Amino acid sequence: MYKILLPTDFSEIAQNAIEYAVYLFEREPCTFYLLHAYYIVPSETGTKVDAGNALGLLQKRLEAAKNAKHTFKNVLLTDTALGGIEKTIAEKDIDYVFMGTKGSSALKEIFMGSVTTSVIKYIDNCPIIAVPGEYDYDIPDDILFASDYKHAFTSLELTPLIKISSLWDSIINIVYINSKNDFEDIQRSNKELLQNHLNDTRHRFIQVKKKNSVSSTLKDLEKQYKNIGMVTFLKTKHGFFEKLVREPIIKNMTFMTHVPLLVLPENQ
Repeated sequence: MYKILLPTDFSEIAQNAIEYAVYLFEREPCTFYLLHAYYIVPSETGTKVDAGNALGLLQKRLEAAKNAKHTFKNVLLTDTALGGIEKTIAEKDIDYVFMGTKGSSALKEIFMGSVTTSVIKYIDNCPIIAVPGEYDYDIPDDILFASDYKHAFTSLELTPLIKISSLWDSIINIVYINSKNDFEDIQRSNKELLQNHLNDTRHRFIQVKKKNSVSSTLKDLEKQYKNIGMVTFLKTKHGFFEKLVREPIIKNMTFMTHVPLLVLPENQ
């Protein structure tokens, strides 16, 4: 039984992320927690009672699909969005958090600042799936998993990715973007370790030359592999994901992925 957290502010962007999560897990027994964190600010309209009523209507709409494997529960908290998400992850032992992002790019929103940004930045104990607001969801035939092989992956870190890939028998494409001709010994060892962890999954290793930046190279890969339905990174303090964050091309919003982004927490 999967436990999936679906934060909502009742916007179309949040609704799209909710519907994608329900679709992605449609064949799996799941409890979906619909979370609204009610936080009073001067510009806020509506009351906590209104929010509770809206949650109830949302629950009824989702239950109308009559998927016997799915259960929906409402969580209404007086808290910030980040605080409410953090608290619910701990109390409900959440497996995944699905969040909508503005515009057409999950990565753009993450690096330009939002609630999703804060969740990815501060939540270190749960996989986060950021869904572009305009994403017209489909089965993720291919999952792009970017790695520089400088991290020794644990089975615990990879489990959320492996489970996602198993939902629709997706292929995990491990992409190594190199600027050097040869692997270092540690990279070779970590690649073998990763291979062992993924033995029971459909996967393939792809090695490409770095172009102007990591992000522009990934953008070209997305064009090349038309069936990519998700991009995945491991969130490490000194690794590949941090390197991507620092790239000016990201801050200029030139890397525009149109598919969900799965951010895996590092096993501390």
